[in-house]
Amino acid sequence: MFNLNIFNKISSEVLTIKNDLELNSENQLITKYKTSTSEDYKKAIILIFKERGYSALEIGQLLEN
Repeated sequence: MFNLNIFNKISSEVLTIKNDLELNSENQLITKYKTSTSEDYKKAIILIFKERGYSALEIGQLLEN
Protein backbone atom coordinates (compact mmCIF):
# COMPACT_ATOMS: atom_id res chain seq x y z
CA MET A 1 0.00 0.00 0.00
CA PHE A 2 1.03 3.57 -0.36
CA ASN A 3 0.88 6.54 1.96
CA LEU A 4 -2.14 8.77 1.37
CA ASN A 5 -0.67 11.62 3.41
CA ILE A 6 1.14 12.92 0.32
CA PHE A 7 -1.15 15.91 -0.09
CA ASN A 8 0.31 18.17 2.55
CA LYS A 9 1.36 20.44 -0.29
CA ILE A 10 -0.20 20.11 -3.74
CA SER A 11 1.95 21.45 -6.55
CA SER A 12 0.53 23.43 -9.45
CA GLU A 13 1.66 20.65 -11.79
CA VAL A 14 -0.42 18.11 -9.86
CA LEU A 15 -3.45 20.41 -10.08
CA THR A 16 -2.93 20.88 -13.83
CA ILE A 17 -2.70 17.12 -14.37
CA LYS A 18 -5.78 16.63 -12.16
CA ASN A 19 -7.80 19.05 -14.29
CA ASP A 20 -6.82 17.14 -17.43
CA LEU A 21 -7.84 13.79 -15.91
CA GLU A 22 -11.07 14.69 -14.12
CA LEU A 23 -13.40 13.48 -16.87
CA ASN A 24 -11.80 10.02 -16.97
CA SER A 25 -13.76 7.08 -15.58
CA GLU A 26 -12.56 5.20 -12.53
CA ASN A 27 -11.31 2.33 -14.71
CA GLN A 28 -9.36 4.72 -16.92
CA LEU A 29 -7.79 6.37 -13.88
CA ILE A 30 -6.80 3.02 -12.38
CA THR A 31 -5.13 1.97 -15.63
CA LYS A 32 -3.32 5.30 -15.95
CA TYR A 33 -2.14 5.11 -12.33
CA LYS A 34 -0.75 1.61 -12.74
CA THR A 35 1.11 2.44 -15.97
CA SER A 36 2.45 5.85 -14.96
CA THR A 37 6.00 6.47 -13.81
CA SER A 38 5.31 10.08 -12.78
CA GLU A 39 4.69 10.68 -9.07
CA ASP A 40 2.82 13.94 -9.85
CA TYR A 41 0.52 12.02 -12.20
CA LYS A 42 -0.18 9.42 -9.50
CA LYS A 43 -0.80 12.13 -6.88
CA ALA A 44 -3.32 13.80 -9.19
CA ILE A 45 -5.20 10.53 -9.69
CA ILE A 46 -5.34 9.89 -5.93
CA LEU A 47 -6.63 13.42 -5.41
CA ILE A 48 -9.42 12.80 -7.93
CA PHE A 49 -10.48 9.64 -6.12
CA LYS A 50 -10.48 11.50 -2.78
CA GLU A 51 -12.66 14.25 -4.26
CA ARG A 52 -15.05 11.62 -5.63
CA GLY A 53 -15.63 10.43 -2.08
CA TYR A 54 -13.48 7.30 -1.95
CA SER A 55 -11.96 6.48 1.43
CA ALA A 56 -8.23 5.90 1.84
CA LEU A 57 -8.87 2.17 2.18
CA GLU A 58 -10.95 2.07 -1.01
CA ILE A 59 -8.31 3.99 -2.94
CA GLY A 60 -5.63 1.64 -1.71
CA GLN A 61 -7.65 -1.38 -2.81
CA LEU A 62 -8.36 0.11 -6.24
CA LEU A 63 -4.76 1.06 -6.97
CA GLU A 64 -2.79 -1.80 -5.45
CA ASN A 65 -0.74 -3.84 -7.89
